[in-house]
Amino acid sequence: MMKFWLIAILIFIVITYILSKFTLESNRKEAGERIWRFGNGRSTYWRILTLCSFGITAVIMLILHWIGIPIL
Repeated sequence: MMKFWLIAILIFIVITYILSKFTLESNRKEAGERIWRFGNGRSTYWRILTLCSFGITAVIMLILHWIGIPIL
């Protein structure tokens, strides 16, 4: 079970890093600097990014299980 969690956490961290590299600057410019700093722009962005990363991680783990790679 420890191997499963290590793989899942590693995939989650990598996916979060990749998504943030591609979307952080454009989202910050779109929201505007004032909203980003003082409004809830930053917290909303990270909440959505975390949920997307979790979903992508779950799909990758299901695909790994489906093709027969032993992760448990």
